[in-house]
Amino acid sequence: MSKTPLAKEREVFDKYIAEWREAHMGKFVLINGEEVVGFFDTIDGAFAEGTKRYGLKDFFIEQILPVGTVNISFLGQAS
Repeated sequence: MSKTPLAKEREVFDKYIAEWREAHMGKFVLINGEEVVGFFDTIDGAFAEGTKRYGLKDFFIEQILPVGTVNISFLGQAS
């Protein structure tokens, strides 16, 4: 069975989220594969670094939020 896209990055995020909540609350983390590229103040900053490094290839960005916070993300296509 194949993993979903960005499954490896999600595993890294889940592994370190408790630690990151202590040091990087509110920041956006950029992950590619098993590499934690960095933490950014804005999603725009994280996205700019991701596209600079990886172009149109997949990379993972998620905000470090408190426990119990719901973070909803979606991908869409302009009509």
